[in-house]
Amino acid sequence: MAQLNLLLLSATQQESDNLIGALVNQQHTMHAGKTVIQGEFADKQCYLVNTGIGAVNAAHALTCQLEMQRPELVIQFGIAGAYVPAHLPIAAVALATEEIYGDVGVITPDGWKPADEIGIPLVPGDVPLFNRFPLDLEIVARAARICGAESGPFVTVSQCTGVQALGDALYHRFGALCESMEGAAAAHICRLYDVPFLEVRGVSNLVEDRNRERWNIVAAVTAAQQAVMKIIENIHEIV
Repeated sequence: MAQLNLLLLSATQQESDNLIGALVNQQHTMHAGKTVIQGEFADKQCYLVNTGIGAVNAAHALTCQLEMQRPELVIQFGIAGAYVPAHLPIAAVALATEEIYGDVGVITPDGWKPADEIGIPLVPGDVPLFNRFPLDLEIVARAARICGAESGPFVTVSQCTGVQALGDALYHRFGALCESMEGAAAAHICRLYDVPFLEVRGVSNLVEDRNRERWNIVAAVTAAQQAVMKIIENIHEIV
């Protein structure tokens, strides 16, 4: 069976240290200001890139890599803040069923409206895409089953939510489990390049009134990377 070619993305090195340490036969190259680590894990060929935080960094790094590499699957992983009404505990793992731009739209006298209100899709086509970027639900379901994760919609924001009332409002607006700063950008780029995309997040904190003492980033990054390793080990059952 041919060796699969996987592209792994995390925003920061802290979110990927365990995976980097697990890659064998490593080669490091620089491209467009980003370090690309090529190596093998569980006999799978992997390319790992720390993109930097935020949508623009994620989109830039992913675009540069996709111009050089055609992976069978892009896996983005890292930490996320879980919305309190979603009832995900800290260190839980969740997979996205769709990614949503949480702050692309219009503020009107009647409240916030999604980008549909503008009438110009972010990705045109037979089914135009505005805020929401659906993922392949069969891939997500198989991956979630293998790593024992929850799955549901994720929201991407530029401004991290540090007020519970606002987080609760985003939960009720989108029905989402959690938020990050990069996911929708990666889903967007993968849709443009027609590459399958999977997003794995470990819960580092609840979206409540901001209190860093209640966060557990170490547990979240560890849980997310363990889930990604299980997915890679069983990748032929997923894609």
